[in-house]
Amino acid sequence: MRKSIALISILFLLFLCSSASFAQERLLQESAQGNEISVKTLLTDGAEVDMRDEIGNTPLIIASDKGYLPIVQLLIKSGADVNAQNNLHWTALMFAAGSGDSAIVAVLLEKEADPNTVSKSEYTALILASAGGYAKIVDLLLEKGADAEAKKNGMTARQWAEKMNNIDALNVFERFSKKP
Repeated sequence: MRKSIALISILFLLFLCSSASFAQERLLQESAQGNEISVKTLLTDGAEVDMRDEIGNTPLIIASDKGYLPIVQLLIKSGADVNAQNNLHWTALMFAAGSGDSAIVAVLLEKEADPNTVSKSEYTALILASAGGYAKIVDLLLEKGADAEAKKNGMTARQWAEKMNNIDALNVFERFSKKP
């Protein structure tokens, strides 16, 4: 009888672990697909908001990369770490800045995302936004204290904007250089 109870207990624990793992995997998938209702349900059911995939991406990083603002807001409200980094030290802010999503960038910065995180390959959110020509994001990042002197391949964000002929981004740098 004791062996049966012990066996049942072990099987129950294995079931709980496997269903928790399944919920975690689903949270990543649903965040990538923009399914707000499923993400909310999974979080309510106890899925770990900052769990990671095989390359270290959290649901917030994934949702930011995909441009799913409602998911980003829901994950942040549920306590997601806005400064979490994947294995290459990319953050949700970097992905949003690099894809030109000013709404997500604004939300992340409002929640204290660090505009000066540097990836393993020397990217910053400001360099990504400058190279992409996303003037509004360049403005948001500079307003929050992004380091305009950080370099990727020996070039600052402003130099990346020049190289890519992103006039609007250059105008933002010009405006900031004239501020007292």
